Amino acid sequence: MQNKCFPLNITKYFHWKLDSKLVSGEYFSCPVLERLFILLDTGSTPVTRKAAAQQLGDVVKLHPHELNNLLSKVLTYLRSPNWDTRIAAGQAVEAIVRNIPEWNPAPKPKDEDISSDRLSFYRFDISRLLKHGASLLGSAGAEFELQEDKTGEIDPKERLARQRKQLQKKLGLDMGAAIGMDTEELFNDEDLEDACMVNISVLCSPLQPAAELIDSEFRPGMSNRQKNKAKRMAKLVAKQRSRDVDPNEKSNDSFEGEPEEKRRKTTNVVIEQPATDSKVLIDNVPDNSNLFEETQEWPLESFCDELCNDLFNPSWEIRHGAGTGLREVLKCHGTGGGKTVGSTAEQMERQHQEWLEDLVIRLLCVFALDRFGDFVSDEVVAPVRETCAQTLGVALRHMANSGFAMTVDILLKLLTEDQWEVRHGGLLGIKYALAIRQDLIAELLPRVLPAITEGLRDLDDDVRAVAAAALIPVVDGLVQLQPAKVPFIVDTLWNALLELDDLTASTNSIMTLLSSLLTYPQVRQCSTHQSLTVLVPRVWPFLRHTIASVRRAALETLFTLLSKADQSCALWLNPIMQDMLRHIFQSCILESNQEILELIQKVWGELLRQSPQQYVVAASCPWMGAWLCLMMQASHIPIDPNMLLEVKARLKEKATGKTRQGSVPVKEMVQEYIGGAETITEDPATRDYVVTRARLMAAKLLGALCSCICDPRLNSSSQELRPAESLAQLLLFHLNSKSALQRIAVSMVICEWAGLQKECELLSSVVQPRLLDILSEQLYYDEIAIPFTRMQNECKQLIALLADAHIDVRERINSTVFTIDQANELVTTIFSECTSSLNLKSRQFQLLDSKKLQARSTVCETSTEWQQLQLRVHTFTACAVVGLAMLPDKLNPVVRPLMEAARREENMLVQGYAASNIARLLQLCAARSPCPNAKIVKNLCSSVCVDPMLTPSAACPVPPASTPAIQESSKASVAEKDAMHHMVNKSKGIITLYRHQKAAFAITSKRGPTPKAPKTTNNDLPLGGSITTETDESKKPCLIQRRGAEFCLMTVARHFGKELTKTLPYLWESMTGPLRNALDAQRFGMSLLKQGDPVAQELVNSLQVLEVTAGAMSQELNPLLMEQLPLLCTCLQHPYTAVRHMAARCVGVLSKIATMETMNVFLEHVLPWLGAIDDNTKQEGAIEALACILCMSQMKIKLFSCIKSAFVFHVGLLLDCGLGSAGAADGGTEAVVAQHRILIFCQLKSMLDIVEQDLLKAQLPTVTYLRLDGSVQAGLRHSIVSRFNNDPSIDVLLLTTHVGGLGLNLTGADTVVFVEHDWNPMRDLQAMDRAHRIGQKRVVNVYRLITRGTLEEKIMGLQKFKMTIANTVISQENASLQSMGTEQLLNLFTLDKNNKAEKSEAAASSSSGQASMKSVLDGLGDLWDQQQYENEYDLDSFMHSLK
Repeated sequence: MQNKCFPLNITKYFHWKLDSKLVSGEYFSCPVLERLFILLDTGSTPVTRKAAAQQLGDVVKLHPHELNNLLSKVLTYLRSPNWDTRIAAGQAVEAIVRNIPEWNPAPKPKDEDISSDRLSFYRFDISRLLKHGASLLGSAGAEFELQEDKTGEIDPKERLARQRKQLQKKLGLDMGAAIGMDTEELFNDEDLEDACMVNISVLCSPLQPAAELIDSEFRPGMSNRQKNKAKRMAKLVAKQRSRDVDPNEKSNDSFEGEPEEKRRKTTNVVIEQPATDSKVLIDNVPDNSNLFEETQEWPLESFCDELCNDLFNPSWEIRHGAGTGLREVLKCHGTGGGKTVGSTAEQMERQHQEWLEDLVIRLLCVFALDRFGDFVSDEVVAPVRETCAQTLGVALRHMANSGFAMTVDILLKLLTEDQWEVRHGGLLGIKYALAIRQDLIAELLPRVLPAITEGLRDLDDDVRAVAAAALIPVVDGLVQLQPAKVPFIVDTLWNALLELDDLTASTNSIMTLLSSLLTYPQVRQCSTHQSLTVLVPRVWPFLRHTIASVRRAALETLFTLLSKADQSCALWLNPIMQDMLRHIFQSCILESNQEILELIQKVWGELLRQSPQQYVVAASCPWMGAWLCLMMQASHIPIDPNMLLEVKARLKEKATGKTRQGSVPVKEMVQEYIGGAETITEDPATRDYVVTRARLMAAKLLGALCSCICDPRLNSSSQELRPAESLAQLLLFHLNSKSALQRIAVSMVICEWAGLQKECELLSSVVQPRLLDILSEQLYYDEIAIPFTRMQNECKQLIALLADAHIDVRERINSTVFTIDQANELVTTIFSECTSSLNLKSRQFQLLDSKKLQARSTVCETSTEWQQLQLRVHTFTACAVVGLAMLPDKLNPVVRPLMEAARREENMLVQGYAASNIARLLQLCAARSPCPNAKIVKNLCSSVCVDPMLTPSAACPVPPASTPAIQESSKASVAEKDAMHHMVNKSKGIITLYRHQKAAFAITSKRGPTPKAPKTTNNDLPLGGSITTETDESKKPCLIQRRGAEFCLMTVARHFGKELTKTLPYLWESMTGPLRNALDAQRFGMSLLKQGDPVAQELVNSLQVLEVTAGAMSQELNPLLMEQLPLLCTCLQHPYTAVRHMAARCVGVLSKIATMETMNVFLEHVLPWLGAIDDNTKQEGAIEALACILCMSQMKIKLFSCIKSAFVFHVGLLLDCGLGSAGAADGGTEAVVAQHRILIFCQLKSMLDIVEQDLLKAQLPTVTYLRLDGSVQAGLRHSIVSRFNNDPSIDVLLLTTHVGGLGLNLTGADTVVFVEHDWNPMRDLQAMDRAHRIGQKRVVNVYRLITRGTLEEKIMGLQKFKMTIANTVISQENASLQSMGTEQLLNLFTLDKNNKAEKSEAAASSSSGQASMKSVLDGLGDLWDQQQYENEYDLDSFMHSLK
């Protein structure tokens, strides 16, 4: 064991250790590499598997001679039955071959011509293959056969019984009896006998396995090259078998200590390997480098041969893995396959083309014979054919034009076959050929277009889907090169829409292709056999398709037709105007996707813009009432189907070549809800957000429509019936209703209309007086009728019970209908006073009290619902009044609800709506006298400072600890007190550090099972900020008020733009006035404490307003903001802790607005304060500012270039140990299994908190770690130790010396880091021995982090002194510190100030640490999406991977 102290070039040391291991062969024998392979199969997430795959590529990068060993091991995982394992193995192949030099041997002048033994197009007959080749199904079916079925030895009845038992087990029916299910009648003996006869008939069929048929009929005899290769391989196998390997000898990659699941899977992997490569050990595998020189072949030749053979394996998983591996090889080495050393340039090119031809023919055979399909929902995915099609596309990229043409000929032949799978495979090949060979599109497209067009009319829906998808990437070439064919294709697509429904697979592809084609003017102008009046309605059903991408494609099609339309569009648009308006508005009401809602608004706007106004009015007026009713729909009640425009179902019998389960059409009634039926099960807050969003978007649509209806050209005074008057009466009718939803909906529409149209006297003069009346009304709305009625009944029942007890309350409350206030008074004051004389334990009182509690609960429920409705009605009514710009003389009825909504409304959309109208109100009142703007702004500024967790108090910057009465236990109080090591008071402390410590304590105190992840939705739901369902209810009002004020201030700043300081001088004064007034350079200092807390609090509040507002201000006001920077820097040395904290946060905001200017000032004036050891105030201010700047993510890298801290060494140490950096330099995913695993020891839990929060989480978020300290229960500590030792993906274990320093076996780590050191050297030595235990096979390196000129240096000196004494003589006199003199003890705590200017040796690695940190932060990969098929077979992603 080596013990190394602080100054050490660990980078070079680790590199030397790694190289020496690999050169000597130890790396392959150590468990690390084996565990990388294990992670390909057992990785918990796809990102873990991918990272392990990339690390395997790094091994080949350093040691290319181990190529065959790695590939043979990866081949095992390419044959795995698990999808994720095969994908990870493919990524491993990609990583490995990417690090192999391109194979391009130097040509020789002359060489004898060697005949080829490869497959050739001239000998290949696809028709014969289809006739005599056996189909490639999901598997060979062996897994359903009896393993011991010796028909000659087993009685037929016994054989049937065994088959029945095995089949039940395979189908999962063996557990049927446990749940009371009778499975005996599901199949009988006749079924099993029939199956046996079928197997016999299959065995007797003339069909040959594909591999045998290809070798026997399409391939020539073995050439000299093939014979020589076979001889060499036979010699190699014999040599390996001759080795004497003791099967009982325990290998270095033992699975002892591994979890059961990993041990089981690893054992299976080893068993499934060939006998010649059961272990990845260099000692057991010959050196293949000499073999390469001997064979003089492409290094990947044998690996590709194995994969080519696997293409015809009976198991679809193995075929899929083979296609995946070949695809990744071809991406990197498609130009070198087949070339041999010693050939001329012409010969090597011919060899390369022959190799490509052989591979392409095999892939074509897969297209012809593969019959496996995975039915995902209502669409089939053929993973083998799709993957092989991608492989074919990559191969065709390197193929000569002649070979490419013959490949296309065979693909076209496949399209003429009867089996739909064959046609499906042929179109897949054409799809990728078109996408990749864009250089041949002029020749290729005319050849394949007729077949693709025929595919668009295929009887099978999945074939039609691939045909449409094949044309999407070449739409531009299709329009430019084949303009005469486009009209027929467009007509075919329009006709196909008649046959599509929610269950057809080709819907998305056809809609996308149609939308893409219609973007070209020549396509829209080309003559069609039918008018768009007939064609466009075919899109209606897809506006409500269950798949969001289909809805989006349908809307994009409509938008394309409308936005690119010419003057003649009215000819086809006017007849279907009304239906189009109805369908689009209906889609808006039922939509839950934010992106699609915005697209709906664009389509609606284009429709109104392209259509003549009179036609729009004529089509919409009859339905305005119905649309308003849809807006007013209650969120919890399904919409009446009679109110929706039903699309007639097109149920059509399709003669397809395959059958699908459940293909019988069944018409079922689907209940629709406003905001989407899929969100009805969400929590109330989320559901309210979605419904409000749908209503607001519907209001935007109707507001735009009202603007058309109120057009002055359509409302002349000479008309008897003016549309605007009818609209006004309709709106007035709903405003007079007692329904809150009706009033809200109409107010929304008026507000949106007013924002588009400046004035319309006919409408505004009618609705404005009624809107003002609503603001002064106190009405019990229809929506609370049920709880209100229940409240009346329960109050009357309570009065009756009181009367039975001879208590008459009718004198105090005598009403037939109780108001909410009266009911509340009854169940509180009146009840308490009237029952004060009763015995509290009497049965009579208990009966009365029970009834009172029930009534009070109902009263509270009714009051809460009424207050919410009342607030929203008044809020949107006030918004409508502001929108009309017709303010009353008294503004209080208008201002109050807007401010209340900003203060109390939980729905972010409503708060934002109120904020927008507050900004408009401020603009309207700017010239008003008296002007209310100052009062409004003052209230907003006060509200933004109400949260003590965000805006600290000057007198008490940290909220006092909770009282024991409300704590869970006294133990929690003590633990929280112990966790807060950094104390903060009025004039001392760093609030940012305190909050970080508190957050760390909150995390570490919640140990236990990981909570279940919340359900994710596809909707664009509110971000929510700090207000969640888990937020403390007592804190929620404060958080809501602060959030609303932030919305308002930011909205006001954006609304006024560069005129903010002129139009709202009070706001600018609130932001900067106290800052200017409080800071006088001549008298700045501790004298400010004498001014008192109120003055400091005023400054804190103004800085809070500045922080919130500055980020939303116009860029033209940046010079004014930057004028405040010197004042803010001066504030960083303010004696009040809260002022320093807020000033630092404002500096952080300015660093985001004007980065370079702020950083120059900070580095020049503030950063040097870190060295002001005699002025704690300056130090704390500088640290606060630094922490706030670091919170801006884009500032981290810039600061690392100019700030050197001790953490740079900590980060560099971990990076050089292989943690957090592997793969990041190449832009790849973070490494999962590092070269070294680390134990980090600290003395105190608080130091572990700092390492965890400020180092691992903040600087190295991808490093995985566990923690073991005194807060972990004793019963859980063993499981943490076992998990660390057995899981190679865990990089670090954090421990305290007292807990983790004794009695533990931590041989999973080979590196020990001491952040803090014990006075007793034996404790540190015991901690070192945790890793250096029996079973440790690696060198253990120990690092002590020591800062010069600190107490740590004294501790280490004392440790060395103690060890020296202990090694010489041990006695009672020198066994403790009691014998030390007073001066010696005091000297331990006296720092040498002469060395304070010296830099720590940790800074020596800052430059490398800087680069490493940048690579870490820039190279963090995103999590792999779980939609395996969509990601794997996305054409755009595949094309991007080829670049």
